[in-house]
Amino acid sequence: MTLIRALEYALGPRFRKDLLSLLRHRMQPSPDVLFVAGSQVDLQWVIPAYEAAVARGLNCAFAGPDLSVPPGAAYVNMTMHVLRFARATLLVTATSGLTLARMPRSCVRRVAVPHSLVSLHMVYPPGTFDGYTDVFCCGEHHLVEIEAMNRRDGLAGRRPVLIGYGKFERLATTRPTAPTVDGGPTHVLVGPSWGPGNLLETLGEALLIRLLAEGYRVTLRPHPSFFVYGDALIARIVEGLRGFSSFVLENSVEESHALWTADMMIADYSGFAMEFAFVRERPVLYVDVPPKVLNPGWRDLGPTPLELAVRERIGVVVPPAVDEVIAGLARLGQDTAQWASRIRQERERHWVNFGGFGEACAEELAGMLATARQ
Repeated sequence: MTLIRALEYALGPRFRKDLLSLLRHRMQPSPDVLFVAGSQVDLQWVIPAYEAAVARGLNCAFAGPDLSVPPGAAYVNMTMHVLRFARATLLVTATSGLTLARMPRSCVRRVAVPHSLVSLHMVYPPGTFDGYTDVFCCGEHHLVEIEAMNRRDGLAGRRPVLIGYGKFERLATTRPTAPTVDGGPTHVLVGPSWGPGNLLETLGEALLIRLLAEGYRVTLRPHPSFFVYGDALIARIVEGLRGFSSFVLENSVEESHALWTADMMIADYSGFAMEFAFVRERPVLYVDVPPKVLNPGWRDLGPTPLELAVRERIGVVVPPAVDEVIAGLARLGQDTAQWASRIRQERERHWVNFGGFGEACAEELAGMLATARQ
């Protein structure tokens, strides 16, 4: 099947498009930094770094298939099939799954930017970060995880660097200009993650109907993979709730409005739940479904994944039953303000340089570039 797909690509229009883009790229001066994204979703995590790097005078470009890049940015419209032939001194990407064989051969440093606050050793397949020379860590937990991987693999050259997380700068662009008006139904954001046994798959339409019956205003914001890969479950739920004016489906491939307007959030293990808690300083109601595990050997590394450890420090955990969820929301609604200081303490540890990722990233890239030129 792999050979068939390769032949279809080689004989199809995408190959010709890639080839022309690559030729144009190689006729231009090699950029200092190439920001790579395998899809539009992956682009949002590196744009703050790009903007700050350009402001410092670094020559930057984007590469990826059919991306919508910032105005005026240099862009190579190519798929990952021909990425290895691109040219740059530094590679920066939030796209997971890139192997060393696919990365540009001219890049002297290859930087992974995590696209979630969740663990790097449980929810990513083994070997995900093998091809990188540097990992820009969101917080202390990522630093510890990469160090554990380095010890296991006997690597001295893969460097973990505390940089932060670029999502806030992007989320801030969607903050409403007018403050949310108090009053009316309590707004609940439901944010299931992707994978077997997730919140939506476990409780599904029954939970949403109950929330609406209890008088809540409900926004369902599934993980982007529900939209990228398609899922009949979403279509079925939306059709079943068509008659409820208080229900909204939000596409998580785009920026979130509900992040700023929701009073509370229901989640399982999604990184977006931590973003909600840390940005809004409000607690999350966690439904205790099975965790998402893509690396069965994560326990051998030692560190407890953040998405398991942090739940009871920034929210309340309830069993996967509709009645338990409703009761949990009632408890959270009694005094959400008491959580703010606790959530800020967790944010300081696990989301460093909050709001300043772009500058921290650009400073590190400038230093790496100076070293490479020497």
